[in-house]
Amino acid sequence: MLGIAVINYNTYEKTIDCIESIRQYVNMDYKIYLLDNASPNKSGSILAQKYSGDEDIDLILSKENLGYARGNNVCINKMIEDQCKYGIVSNNDIVFGPNIDKLIGDLRENDNLLLVGPKIYLPDGGVQPSIKIKKYGKLEYLRKYTYLNRIFSKELRKEYKENETIDKFTTVEWVVGAFFAFSVQKMQKIGLFDPNTFLFYEEDILAAKAKKANMLLGYDPNVSVMHYHGASTGGVLNVNTVIASTISEQYYFNTYTDFGSSYSRLIRWIRFLEVALLSAKKNKWGNISIYVKGVRKGLEK
Repeated sequence: MLGIAVINYNTYEKTIDCIESIRQYVNMDYKIYLLDNASPNKSGSILAQKYSGDEDIDLILSKENLGYARGNNVCINKMIEDQCKYGIVSNNDIVFGPNIDKLIGDLRENDNLLLVGPKIYLPDGGVQPSIKIKKYGKLEYLRKYTYLNRIFSKELRKEYKENETIDKFTTVEWVVGAFFAFSVQKMQKIGLFDPNTFLFYEEDILAAKAKKANMLLGYDPNVSVMHYHGASTGGVLNVNTVIASTISEQYYFNTYTDFGSSYSRLIRWIRFLEVALLSAKKNKWGNISIYVKGVRKGLEK
């Protein structure tokens, strides 16, 4: 059986659209493990009322917001209990498309494959950057993961365009966490998601864990989904998501890379400057203090 993990936080309308697309396009035996992450807008009650008694949905109402990694681990552990052989992790703002089953075929055909992602389209018809062919070094990370990417935008666009030319299954170094299919047995072997992140960098950590276990990541552009990007996190300008991103980034550097403490401190200062500049631009000076206190508290845990 195929297990499908979907986490809802406040945006139950997107979740409903996601579930309807699963029912339309997934042609194998499946169960949806739907976790409401303690939504304050009563999303959990709305979803419970709509899906109560539906055999294809296991609704889990969390008493606290577990974030991405811990929330998906709850769903994956349910898959393990139900003896699912394969799983899918999907943001709730994803709309499934045809040929999703082909991702499972990729997993069956490649013994060392931990997970495989599809091509991800955006509502405007653009393609979301969802893979990396190679791992970034220190300088490349600075050029592409910080505000310096505005200076090196041509380099980044070139990479994205090259990735868009891929027309068949290939192995990659990194797959975005918004949507991918995986082997439940192999995910269990690497210890599932690292529970020490709340949001962001989960896919970087998965890539590191896969490499350590001699497992591969894949990309199949012949399968596609639609992503209403940002609906599941409240958008990229939400100061709380920026705090969560900084904390997860620091944890990733210090636990899963050999970049060193000096480099991680450099990135932390860059993130502070980015927040300060954005806060000044939006005339939201209070966000600077919120950010500093939130990051400090998160890193002290």
